[in-house]
Order: sequence, then structure tokens, then C-alpha cells
Amino acid sequence: MRNGELVTTGFKPAKDEDGGEWLPIENEDNQPFDPAQHWRLKPLPLRLDGDRVVRTYPVVAKSQEHA
Repeated sequence: MRNGELVTTGFKPAKDEDGGEWLPIENEDNQPFDPAQHWRLKPLPLRLDGDRVVRTYPVVAKSQEHA
């Protein structure tokens, strides 16, 4: 993070004089997840939430034929 803005999501040693700040990435689901009843979809774009970065996974119910 640099000046309150998410700069990169990869890990590379900082060669930038400006530096920046490494923040933890926390994974969360957009609703309670039960693997027997739900699919976890591709994550949404990362978002900055205070002093953490959040990766949110959309969760959708499985149809009866898959449950």
C-alpha cells in the first residue's frame, strides 16, 4: 500500500525508494459456506479495508442435482 492505494498483490522485494507498506490479505466468503450445499466462485477484486486487504469469494447455492 502506498498513500492509501493498493499498488500490487504480488510479493516482490521493494526496490522502490518510496517503499510502501505490506498488508496482510484476508480471505472471506460473502455468506456462510458449506461445501456440501454451496459453490465458492472466483474471488472478487481485492479491496482495501482500513489496514488490511480483503479477498472476497462469492458463495452460491448448489442446485439439487449437485447437492
